[in-house]
Formats: sequence, C-alpha cells, structure tokens
Amino acid sequence: MTALLDRLGAAGPAPGLEPDLYAPLLGVWDVTNHYLEPGTGRWVDGTVVWTFGRVLGGRAVQDVMWFTAPGPDGYPVRESGSTMRLFDPAAGHWHVVWFSPAGRVTALVGRPGEHGDIVQQGVRPGGPAVRWVFTELTDESFRWLGHVSDDGGHSWQLEQEMLARRRGPASPANG
Repeated sequence: MTALLDRLGAAGPAPGLEPDLYAPLLGVWDVTNHYLEPGTGRWVDGTVVWTFGRVLGGRAVQDVMWFTAPGPDGYPVRESGSTMRLFDPAAGHWHVVWFSPAGRVTALVGRPGEHGDIVQQGVRPGGPAVRWVFTELTDESFRWLGHVSDDGGHSWQLEQEMLARRRGPASPANG
C-alpha cells in the first residue's frame, strides 16, 4: 500500500495548473458540522476532520473527511468520505466528484466564485441540483455551505453548514 500512497501524492501543482483553485484548502482542518438529517427535517451537530492534499502529479486535489455525529443510541458514530477534484484545461473548470461510504456519488463542476469563493454545482443522481460553496476563505478558516434546489436552481435551501479552522500551519509541500 505504501507504494500506491507514495505515487498518489504530489509535492506541488502540475505546471500550468490555472486556476489553482483549491490550493488555499490544502492541509488539515477541524470542522463543526451543522446539517439537516435526511428525511427528518431535524438539524444535527457533529464534527469533521477534513484533510486536503495534492494527488495525481499535482493535477488534482483530493480530500478525506472523517465525520463524527451522534448515533441512534447517543454514542458517537464515525464515517468517512472523499472528494476528488481534477482540473480540465480544455473546459477551464474543475471536475469534482464526492464519494460517500454509503455508495452515494455526486458529480459537480468547480469554478471561482465572487469575492474569492469556490463554487461547486451539480445534480445528485436522480435528484435535485446542489451547490456547495467554500466562502469566507482565510489562511486559518473557511465556511462551507451546502444548498439543494428542488426547482432546477431557481431557489436554494441550506442543508449543511461547516465552519473550519486550520490545524497547524499549511504544509509547504502541499502549498
């Protein structure tokens, strides 16, 4: 497995990677997670450890998330997920694919937004439009907002908010 991990990671961006949209996120983040529990209409609070790094020769940025939330018996439950972000120079945008441990996959397109935001939009398989935004980005923190639209993007409902604080300094190898 070590050989795979050694070959997967990248020390820096690939030459010509513009825009290097996800560079500000590289590193490890401690996150408070506030989300709407599917099917219940109930808001739940949990935590996340969110790690971003360069992969695939510096052409992509991958993250791994470890979510912790209250389980049905009151004890914490942990689960993970991962997102791969790959820049497409011909299209001029980033392909973004989220993989959950439950087998859910969501494909989006990532682009720069207003005021330094990162906007990712797509459609859940067989479902509604989604918009995921990294906003209020600083060297030490960011806010992530997950919206869903049942009317093709005419109106949006917040279904998740995450507030992140960087854990230690950004790694020069990932910056």
